[in-house]
Amino acid sequence: MAKIKGPKIVTPIPGPRAKEIIERHHKYLATTTNDPEYAPLVIESGEGVWFKDVDGNIILDFSTGISVLNTGVRHPEVQKALEEQLDKIWHTAGTDFYNLKQVELAETLEKITPGDFRKRTFLSNSGTESIEAAIKVLKWATQRKLFLAFIGAFHGRTFGSLGLIASKPVHRSRMFPVMPGVE
Repeated sequence: MAKIKGPKIVTPIPGPRAKEIIERHHKYLATTTNDPEYAPLVIESGEGVWFKDVDGNIILDFSTGISVLNTGVRHPEVQKALEEQLDKIWHTAGTDFYNLKQVELAETLEKITPGDFRKRTFLSNSGTESIEAAIKVLKWATQRKLFLAFIGAFHGRTFGSLGLIASKPVHRSRMFPVMPGVE
């Protein structure tokens, strides 16, 4: 793949191909979060901090792929680790079966996390799943019924985490009442 370097704007955004794909998206995909006014982008590829859209525009990735691309798009070390793992196995249910890589990661996190107390790691598939688990743990451990959330915060799109967010109205549109007890 050729190196992607930007910025480079060759069409207005969204371009003609992006408009066509966005139209098809709204015809065939059920979603509660895509907002064509907010981000009318159809990303085709990326490298480092750059995204290339389907019309050839190259733009800076200000989203870090909703915080899952913190090392950049196609970081060589991350890509190498992914390829090595894909050659072994793509998926095991870490919630049902023991997994050496999960144990090694938890051991590393325990060592590098400051503080002299017992530390354990909870691994999940997404941030919203982690928030849902945190809500359950906090309710169980504290027996409290109220939560505080920051204005403008984003914690996910599932029902429990929807009550904690205020980042974009589209996420909570027509979803009231949300989880009770959020201040």
